Amino acid sequence: MLNLFKLLSFTILLACLNFGCQDASHKSGRWQPVRQADWKTRFHDVFFFDKKNGWAVGNNEGSSLEEEISSVIVATQDGGKSWQPQESRTPYALKKVQFTSVNSGWVVGDNGLVLFTNDSGHNWQPHSIDTFNNLYDVYFINPQTGWIVGDYGLALYTNNGGQTWKSTDEKFREHALRGVFFLDSQTGWIVTYEGYIYQTVDSGQNWIRKRPVGYELTSVYFIDRQNGWITGNKRTILRSQDGGESWQYVTEGSNERHEISYGQRLKTGDEPLHSFILFEMSFVSDQTGWIVGDLGVILKTEDGGNTWQHLRGGHRQIPGGDVVLQGVHFVDNYEGWAVGEFGTILHTQDGGHNWVSQSEPCYLLSDLSFVSTNIGYVVGDRGQIYITKDSGKSWQSQNSGTMECFMSAYFFDVETGWATAEWGTILHTQDGGRNWQPQNIDTKNALLRIFFLNKEKGWVTGNSGEILKTEDGGNTWQHQSSGTNRDLFGLHFANEKQGWAVGDGGLILHTQDGGKKWKIQKRIGERWLYSVYFVDEKKGWVVGIDGLILHTQDGGKKWIVQPTRLKNFLKDVFFLDSNEGWVVGGEGVVLHTLNGGQNWRPEPTNSTYNLNAIFMIDRHNGWIVGDLGLILKYSPNLEPKM
Repeated sequence: MLNLFKLLSFTILLACLNFGCQDASHKSGRWQPVRQADWKTRFHDVFFFDKKNGWAVGNNEGSSLEEEISSVIVATQDGGKSWQPQESRTPYALKKVQFTSVNSGWVVGDNGLVLFTNDSGHNWQPHSIDTFNNLYDVYFINPQTGWIVGDYGLALYTNNGGQTWKSTDEKFREHALRGVFFLDSQTGWIVTYEGYIYQTVDSGQNWIRKRPVGYELTSVYFIDRQNGWITGNKRTILRSQDGGESWQYVTEGSNERHEISYGQRLKTGDEPLHSFILFEMSFVSDQTGWIVGDLGVILKTEDGGNTWQHLRGGHRQIPGGDVVLQGVHFVDNYEGWAVGEFGTILHTQDGGHNWVSQSEPCYLLSDLSFVSTNIGYVVGDRGQIYITKDSGKSWQSQNSGTMECFMSAYFFDVETGWATAEWGTILHTQDGGRNWQPQNIDTKNALLRIFFLNKEKGWVTGNSGEILKTEDGGNTWQHQSSGTNRDLFGLHFANEKQGWAVGDGGLILHTQDGGKKWKIQKRIGERWLYSVYFVDEKKGWVVGIDGLILHTQDGGKKWIVQPTRLKNFLKDVFFLDSNEGWVVGGEGVVLHTLNGGQNWRPEPTNSTYNLNAIFMIDRHNGWIVGDLGLILKYSPNLEPKM
């Protein structure tokens, strides 16, 4: 017992030496997730054998130094109401999945990976095919006969259920083969990244080559011997009605027709949205099929591909921006699934007119603003804005009307708020986010931080030294000269006159007249500074890379380093008063001080995700947002009343 007491005493002493001892009566609270992604995954494909049994494959891209890229297989036995992970035992990205029965299935992926299961995916076994080329598609016409295609002209086939795989004599000019489809054992097609179409009528002994377009083709499908389709980049949809002898470029000129056929322009005078890349299709008859692509696009035809209806995606889709969808599969005219980046799994039961999410997406969340212990807003990638009215227990998405990535948000009260994004985007709401309207601003720079003193007076900083000010709630914005072309990440005003901005190049800028003149107050070398916070016009803090925390007690005339002994980047700082403050940063770092930063103590989060912003309403209620859709809420450990 004595040895145990000595060990505990030594541990406490070591913690004090490393991070400092604060108020002994203080009880650390807990940061717990109130929102997190179901899957940190880019799903590349989905396949359903029937309405109940389905699989989706892809890869995690890792969120920290401790989390490397890994493959993902998820499966459902209830139509997607619940999805369970399956063990692939490989780190490589998985690109395609197909099942020939409810038990037997195949998956292909990077680095020549081929997996097989005969028990619905409970166990996946690797098959050696003697290549390290990335593989992009697999197609079986029956349990015995199948094809695999990949990079450098690799095309493999099996006639014995995958016991052995043989390569074709044709090398396809070492093109990158992206899609394969066989109608029967004799007749098949392959499409390539370079825009070529290869066709065989003798089981792959000979191939005929065509090139109707000069850019990437992604998938090919024939419903019968005459009718087939191909998808590709730049909204390419090719249709054949003569077995592939000729191809009609269905979407040729669709850029010009985009406003009518494919969605709305973002702003009057803008050019049409950049070209979609269409990744995959699913047909249930010679008349009815669907195609998915980037910007969340889902197209549908009910006349054999003569015309395509835009069901969702692009700037017409709400809420806001959308994800890249790479896989789609329908089991009948009504029920289907689509998957894509950010762990997206969508489901429809009415032919694609309405889609519901079967997963919590993992968008990067960049900033947050709370106006009470219950009501707060969060912004992030792809135009995402979320609101909570119950202290973070539940979150509802709002329609931002943009797909730009949000950088910052500021709410003055429940109804009035602003959000900034890339390309000079400032959105404003006066009704609690039910409607967001763009504000006119003369810049294309990314706007990185916004701060308001009241409903009328506010500032914005951004790329290339951009500083803007409004005195009418954002109806008009005026440029202010920063004297630098460095990116300015952080901004804070103590009052109408005294303000600070920080950025790369170790810059700390200061104004004493509301921004009419900005001067370099300090430069600390080529070190990025991310955030600044002042509790009054004298006391402030700045955080940046390599665990850096700077503090001033004289309005910035002198800055001193407050040691943290960390190398993580620190992304945001927030103080409740001159004593109690918080800092968040890379790989789940949360620091807390009760003595103005003389000592900083790490707080556990049980997360290795990068944390991007923190907001505290009071010392008992706070929230943090981070990568992969993570939101944490602070729960204090309060001493019970006697």
